[in-house]
Amino acid sequence: MNKRTLIVMLTGVNLLLLATLVLVAFPPPAAHAQAAPLGQNYSMVAGEIRDGVDALYLIDLPRRRLHVLVPNRDLNNRRMIYAGGRDLQRDFRGGR
Repeated sequence: MNKRTLIVMLTGVNLLLLATLVLVAFPPPAAHAQAAPLGQNYSMVAGEIRDGVDALYLIDLPRRRLHVLVPNRDLNNRRMIYAGGRDLQRDFRGGR
C-alpha cells in the first residue's frame, strides 16, 4: 500500500467519523402533533378527493363527527365551503 492510498483512506475514515459525530451531537428536532392542550379536541387532515380537488377533513372528537370542507373555486372568494359531515359513532358502531 503506497503513501497516497493510505492518506486517502485515513481522510475517508475521518470524514465518516466527523459525519457520525455531527449526527449524534445535533439530532433533528422532535415533531409533536397538536402541541396545544388537546388542540381544542379537533384534528385536521388534508387529502385529495378527486383529481385536482383537495379537501380538509375536520374531526370533532367530543361530538364524534367528521366534517369535510372544500375550497371555493371562485378566485374572488377564497373561502372554504362546507361539503358535508358524517356521524362517526354511527358509522363505526353500525348504527347502535
